[in-house]
Amino acid sequence: MTAIIALAVNGGAYAIEIIRGGVDSIHKGQVEAGLALGLHKAQVFRLIVLKPALRAIYPSLTSQFIMLTLTTSVCTSIAAYELTSVAQIIESDTFRSFEVYFTITLMYLVISWMMMGLFALISRHFFSYPVR
Repeated sequence: MTAIIALAVNGGAYAIEIIRGGVDSIHKGQVEAGLALGLHKAQVFRLIVLKPALRAIYPSLTSQFIMLTLTTSVCTSIAAYELTSVAQIIESDTFRSFEVYFTITLMYLVISWMMMGLFALISRHFFSYPVR
């Protein structure tokens, strides 16, 4: 439980900072133009600020989520059961370090590729409108 809380707080802090940077990257003139057109503040935020900000921060957020997945191996140091700790148990039973850690490396690689593919599909579906 401690590992989950620590990873969530750490990953959440980075994600919030990425989102803040994306929202701050939208010019004040665009917000003022939306308000001048008669849009409500919620509409301005959703349509004028959030949509372009999400498009700008999406690559950073996806890499942050992949990195968070890979940093779960740190949880081994506090005796939490996860992929690396199970590998250590198998390695101590069989004394086959290379085979065990090579397999674990391949598993992490496959997990990363699958997440990258999923995020690429999401990106193509939601952020594929043309840029001018």
